[in-house]
Amino acid sequence: MKDFNYLIQNFFTHKDFLAPANQIPGTMFTPLHFVFAAVILSLVILACVLATKRKHLLKKIYIILWAAVSIIEVIKITYESTTGKTIGVDLQWVLPLYPCSLYMYAMPFAIWGKGNIKWAACGYVCTIALMGGAINFAYPMTVLPFYSCISFIGMHTFLYHGVLLFTAVTMLSTGYHTFSGVTKWWQIFLASIPALIFSIPANIVSYAVDADYMFFRGNSAFLPLIFGDVPDVITTIIIYVLYIIVPAAFYLPSYIAHKRKERREKVVKKTA
Repeated sequence: MKDFNYLIQNFFTHKDFLAPANQIPGTMFTPLHFVFAAVILSLVILACVLATKRKHLLKKIYIILWAAVSIIEVIKITYESTTGKTIGVDLQWVLPLYPCSLYMYAMPFAIWGKGNIKWAACGYVCTIALMGGAINFAYPMTVLPFYSCISFIGMHTFLYHGVLLFTAVTMLSTGYHTFSGVTKWWQIFLASIPALIFSIPANIVSYAVDADYMFFRGNSAFLPLIFGDVPDVITTIIIYVLYIIVPAAFYLPSYIAHKRKERREKVVKKTA
């Protein structure tokens, strides 16, 4: 079993040259993983509290965070592609085509967009990105099976998903975005649009190089237990349905409340 000194000495070491994951502290489901996740999560919560008190700075904060994670993502891909045993981009997993990767493409519309475009981008951040960021702290399935949380790649995934959580929580807590005010049925589905658009390149690449971007083929983490014997096309259709109904579920209560209010008002008018 390796010690903490091993982690510091190999902070920038590619996974190809590390000891087996079961010998490294801070990999998936180890005590260090949970402690580290709790510390980062606490810092995210503190940052949310502080930012909520400075609403006028939120847009600038979002711009800085978006630029930072996008630049670091390029650095991470370059690192993974140039420091391993094989030099080259591993098209099967390293490309930024995961559900949480969409944050980098959606945030410009959430920051500078207007109307339904902004609503859709913020909707993605406050639904899929929020869920993905939260899940990653307990189950960082694309990184910690290979790296310790005390490593460049390990810290990157926690900080990246921490940014997702911070953005979603501050958007909702300050009114930058809201799940209420839904008066038309199609508004329920606005938050699904970014993922549906993003799914096009994700699926093209996945089927071209036998990858599982956005998990459309059900080959990642625990998904093979569910979709193991299901044809890829059927799995892809099921995942598409989930990308539509899961974000919509956040807005459905507002739409239902609006329709009930309309019915009550009609009844009052008839009896008046």
